[in-house]
Amino acid sequence: MKKSYIALGILAAIIGLMMLFAPTEWIKVTVIVLGIGTIINGLYNLKTVRILVTDTDYQRLISIRGFTSIAIGVLAVLLPLLIAGIVWTVMIYILAVYLLLSAGTELFALSKMKEAGIDTKPFMYEVFFSIGFALLLFIMPAKFGIIIVKILGILILLAAAGFIFREWKNKPLIVYPEQEESSNTKE
Repeated sequence: MKKSYIALGILAAIIGLMMLFAPTEWIKVTVIVLGIGTIINGLYNLKTVRILVTDTDYQRLISIRGFTSIAIGVLAVLLPLLIAGIVWTVMIYILAVYLLLSAGTELFALSKMKEAGIDTKPFMYEVFFSIGFALLLFIMPAKFGIIIVKILGILILLAAAGFIFREWKNKPLIVYPEQEESSNTKE
């Protein structure tokens, strides 16, 4: 039984409970976390991805994408904290549109990277996650989205309970101390 796995299970259970009993607050937290992730992604694009290919169109596109990511991320973090109400819904839709546009520009960037002989497989995941998160964000503000968040909360809670139970059930009954082999043993 590893205590870190138990802690992860407890953390997942807390997240599941938050999603189940406070779905609108969970959506707010998700928007802020996505905003922070968008800022980090923008900085990463400007610092690392932009210099991968020497094509000026590629570098210009990645620069625009990086600065846009930072701006959208700052808005996603600050606006909902400063202004309540409808701003949450607007920010959710802005993030969703941004993620779709980001996925489109990433596809262009991937074609340029492939031409330059750079492995594009790790960057492909970003396209899929961007589209997936965008779809989730488009349905979150609706009543249907709240129901989905609650269902996901139940599923995460059940998975966490199963994970904790499995870790607890598989603990060793007897723990033996480690023995050192000494060089003075006689045969």
